[in-house]
Amino acid sequence: MIPSDRLPDLDASRLGRALRRTRVGAFVAGVLALAIGGVVGQPLGGLGMVLGLVAGALNTRSVDAAVARLRNVGPDVKATRRPLITRTIGRLGVVTAVVITMLIVEAPIGLGMLVGLIVYQALFLASMLGAVLRSGASS
Repeated sequence: MIPSDRLPDLDASRLGRALRRTRVGAFVAGVLALAIGGVVGQPLGGLGMVLGLVAGALNTRSVDAAVARLRNVGPDVKATRRPLITRTIGRLGVVTAVVITMLIVEAPIGLGMLVGLIVYQALFLASMLGAVLRSGASS
């Protein structure tokens, strides 16, 4: 693990740009998924991937908003983290339940959702890694 004093400070504008890049990449991946799904005869798989991408984006947006609210809390951050953690686990539990249900009810949609969630997280990780690397190069 990298010590926190060795990591560059990321300003809000860099993080905002990284999140926008993630969302734009997710939009492009969704359009491609719908097109490819239609071409290969699996439109439900493409639709499922779009749903997974949307679920990933909504989760990231919710976490981002919750963390932004924590900045204004003051010294008692520890007590206010509990609702953040509870809501995050709840959201992930709901998404997991929906994916599992769709895998059982309509497998192509469930598999597509699973792939969409994975693709969104990969895009998110790549965007954040890029922001960290660019921040380290400019500091």
